[in-house]
Amino acid sequence: MSRNGFTLLELLVALAVFSIAALALLRLDAVAVASAADLSAREGMMLVAENEAARIATDPGPLTLGTSTRSLTNGGRSFTLQQSVTATPDPRLVRVDLLVTSPDWNTSTRLTLVRRVS
Repeated sequence: MSRNGFTLLELLVALAVFSIAALALLRLDAVAVASAADLSAREGMMLVAENEAARIATDPGPLTLGTSTRSLTNGGRSFTLQQSVTATPDPRLVRVDLLVTSPDWNTSTRLTLVRRVS
């Protein structure tokens, strides 16, 4: 007896294997999209921190010791910027710590700089 084609059981097994492979690829795609979104959020927060650091470094006015928080928008996204200015052992310098967070993402970015006291 000659056999042409596949049995129903062989087709079901092949379909099951193909389905598992397809689900694994879909999961991999979802992880890639989430990673890209997280990277975009971190990039936006770092941009905000670097912009604020540049503003602080070039502003000739004096800095007030202490912590301040403000909200700002950049690139259509909302961010919260916390600025902490502390004295250093050298009275000519102050340390500025910047912490940028976003209400849309569960991550933050820190940036520290030292500035000469005017």
